[in-house]
Amino acid sequence: MNEGKEEQAEEGRDDASADKDTKELPEDSPGVEQVEEQPDEFEPKVENIDYLAQLKRTQADLENLQKRMESEKAQVLQTANEKLVSELLDTIDNFERALASMEESGSQELEGIRMVYEGMMKTLETNGLQRLPAGGQFDPHRHEAVMQEESDSAEDGTILEEFQAGYMFRSRVIRPSKVKVARNVKDDNNISNIKEEE
Repeated sequence: MNEGKEEQAEEGRDDASADKDTKELPEDSPGVEQVEEQPDEFEPKVENIDYLAQLKRTQADLENLQKRMESEKAQVLQTANEKLVSELLDTIDNFERALASMEESGSQELEGIRMVYEGMMKTLETNGLQRLPAGGQFDPHRHEAVMQEESDSAEDGTILEEFQAGYMFRSRVIRPSKVKVARNVKDDNNISNIKEEE
């Protein structure tokens, strides 16, 4: 009899452990069905991909617009500075004439005016102004020939004299030098002799 009770107790324990194994999970915990649905939620939808592509294009357009605006702003500032410096060139010429005149007359104010001139030129040079070098060969991009002079000694196209200084502002010529250019007479004679021989 005891054996029968023991068998029933063991069967009860087996049933209880089986109930524990097959016990349903609470609704809050992810069930088998919910776990199977999650991968579908994370799959990108075609609609989302289109929005993402459109967002990336819009962001790239915005970055390009910002770069273009910065470039245009820098160009406007440079153009404004170039105009200001161009207008100051006549003042620089007047300073140089005044200094030359004062040196000839031995004026006492010469040193003060020279200091003002040098300070102004230093500031302009720091901001990009450069005086074109005088002399050398004629360059139509940097010089304006206002006179030609026949010469036996100088090569054709050699600058003999500078009448007005030329200037560059940040690698751009804002005023060409006005110069006198040599015209070699020997070269002209050689050319005319060659034509006569033909």
